[in-house]
Amino acid sequence: MNELIVGIDLGTTNSELSVLRDGKVEVLPIHGNPIMPSCVGLDPSGKLIVGQAARNQLVAAPEHTVLSIKRKMGEDAKVRLGEQEFSPEEVSSFILRELKQEAERQLGQPVRKAVITVPAFFNERQRKATQAAGDLAGLEVVRIINEPTAAALAYGAGVTEGETMLVYDLGGGTFDVSVVVMEQGVVEVKASHGDTHLGGDDFDQLLVDHAVKEFKRQHSVELTPDVRTLRRLQVVMERAKRILSDEPFVNVREEYLDGQHHLEMELTRDDYERLILPLLEKTLTCVHQSLADAKLSPRDIHKVMLVGGATRTPLVHRLLQERLRLDPRFEINPDLIVAMGAAIQAGVIAGEKRHSILVDITPHTYSTTALSFRRGLEEIVCVPIIPRNTPLPASKSEIVFTLYDNQAQVKVEAYQGEGDLPDQNIFIGDFLVEGLSRVPSGNPIIIHFDLDLNGLLKVTATEKATGLAKSITLDTHGQHVINLDEARRNIATLVGPYGPDAAEGTPELATDLLAEEEIEQPVADTQQLLNTAKDLRKRGEVLLQKTVSAEDAQEIRELIHQSATAIKDGDWPALAARNDSLSDVLFYLED
Repeated sequence: MNELIVGIDLGTTNSELSVLRDGKVEVLPIHGNPIMPSCVGLDPSGKLIVGQAARNQLVAAPEHTVLSIKRKMGEDAKVRLGEQEFSPEEVSSFILRELKQEAERQLGQPVRKAVITVPAFFNERQRKATQAAGDLAGLEVVRIINEPTAAALAYGAGVTEGETMLVYDLGGGTFDVSVVVMEQGVVEVKASHGDTHLGGDDFDQLLVDHAVKEFKRQHSVELTPDVRTLRRLQVVMERAKRILSDEPFVNVREEYLDGQHHLEMELTRDDYERLILPLLEKTLTCVHQSLADAKLSPRDIHKVMLVGGATRTPLVHRLLQERLRLDPRFEINPDLIVAMGAAIQAGVIAGEKRHSILVDITPHTYSTTALSFRRGLEEIVCVPIIPRNTPLPASKSEIVFTLYDNQAQVKVEAYQGEGDLPDQNIFIGDFLVEGLSRVPSGNPIIIHFDLDLNGLLKVTATEKATGLAKSITLDTHGQHVINLDEARRNIATLVGPYGPDAAEGTPELATDLLAEEEIEQPVADTQQLLNTAKDLRKRGEVLLQKTVSAEDAQEIRELIHQSATAIKDGDWPALAARNDSLSDVLFYLED
């Protein structure tokens, strides 16, 4: 029996889980749905919740909820969750842990290994952070593959005739584009480009900014940068965005947004498209760059495949049709195809028999450093050895020379990135070569880079005249950007130990299932409070239009205002009390 390895699409907005069994890809539901929001939170009792339960409390408890953590991966940053701070790797590990446990529940066996996808344009620091998150979740990340590559792999699994395809991947937080050639089961990536801070989240923010301006125009009120108010706006504008994918306009209404005034506005698809057009133009710049890197023109592309939820925006389709003269296609569900491709690659690694062979590329350049004399100045520059879009595995060399007579040693450095200077790129590692020949300056040293499929970069420096050599292997995926022991201790204060040292078995999983049932109840109660408040307000407004005493009218208005304030502040006990009071008043007057 082959070892079980799952495929995971760890997304900015949503995450998905898939596995290859008996030659077929299965998307595993998470909490009953194929897609799980990449959202982490604390319930009212302080217990960790992940997925839809956390997303449900986004407005009610923003200080206890974290989303879009993927955008911070690789950064030296912390996010607050309740009274505690966590790194992006730690928060991502909560998501991966939930996926791991869901897989174990459904498959009936421990899951210890995974293939995880990342945006093609993720740098090494971001990839290392993803690797660290998997480690913290108790998963051995056997391979990290690029998201558009995974999508192409899922599509190419059934392609026998030759095709050149452009994969346009616009997700919640990132954009990638890859040019892929598929022929007789071989999926070869020719070029990739992208932007790790461009996606549906940015579209939402533009709509929020637009709503804030409209609110000020209507009421001459500047909305305070209150996190709860902004989260409410974010939720309602994201909902409007989804409606505009299918409808020409949407009426947006958010009651008592500042405690006194409602937001009421009509948003048309034309309005929305004008807002996001500059961002979509940036994606098309990446498209043309990837075509240029692949030495192809739009005429050479047979198909455009759309990946990611944000590609449902009609303007995306129209722009690609206009620029490439091709109809974009959804051959497979754009939300699931990346996880499916990860599962296929996981199955290949585990020994499953598949006909697809993946030929991936490196999306970034690998360089060493040398002293350069340019424009009469001396400066340390990066000397590219493995250029971006080179097929993997890659093996290339360059020659550098000693600077001084009788120079006994050289320092060899490795960087990743497209910049000309070291400080524009990401440092990977270095080492010294000692014992060089005592010869005049200009002694040739050959620097050789070997980059394998798993991100292992072997750097060798060889003195040409004598053959003296020294090598070092730099694990560009495995070097963690955080202290894993400290991270595990930080995580354990919230959820207890898990990962390599945690006990495995079904009792822990059964406990988690019970916890999920318990934590969803407060969310349902909150929604019931809001629905009740809305119904009571409508009844109150009907009475105010009738003949009631000035004293009763004042009491109704005051209670409605207090309810609106409680909603704005997320004070649910206060809202429950106001609902009770208003219900009593209305019952007496209506009777």
